[in-house]
Amino acid sequence: MKIGIDAMGGDFAPKAVISGAILAQHEFNSTSIRIVLVGDEKIIQQTIQEEGGNLGLFDIVHAPDVIGMGEHPTKALSHKPQSSIAVGFSLLKQGKIDSFASAGNTGSMLVGSMFSVKSIAGVIRPCITSVLPKEDGGVGLILDVGTNADCKPDVLYQFGML
Repeated sequence: MKIGIDAMGGDFAPKAVISGAILAQHEFNSTSIRIVLVGDEKIIQQTIQEEGGNLGLFDIVHAPDVIGMGEHPTKALSHKPQSSIAVGFSLLKQGKIDSFASAGNTGSMLVGSMFSVKSIAGVIRPCITSVLPKEDGGVGLILDVGTNADCKPDVLYQFGML
């Protein structure tokens, strides 16, 4: 399995993202799970070394551009095809990675997923989910924790059904 991660996305990127990737790679402790870091190759390599990681444990895909948090999602994806988010979704669409995650521009992640991964047939609008701990020690799943500022009743109904 190849897990794609936008190394350049998020408030404290790339250091926080790469530190987390290093920790995850140690947790996986498996040759069958590979983390693919997408972003500026030189910065990623330098940060892995600064954080004490092993460059050989990661695949790096160069993407020189970054979509900022305040940029318009659709415009940013079309104007920055070499951004870490756009390249990550391209890799996902081509089957070169099995998943893709980013702590960057949420709207661009939503738009990117709609154009590359596609939604499940019949799903009106995608949403972001989060796992929540329960009092009994289990976990629950909550839908629509972001991106949809104003949902119509049929979309909210569908989130409930999902």
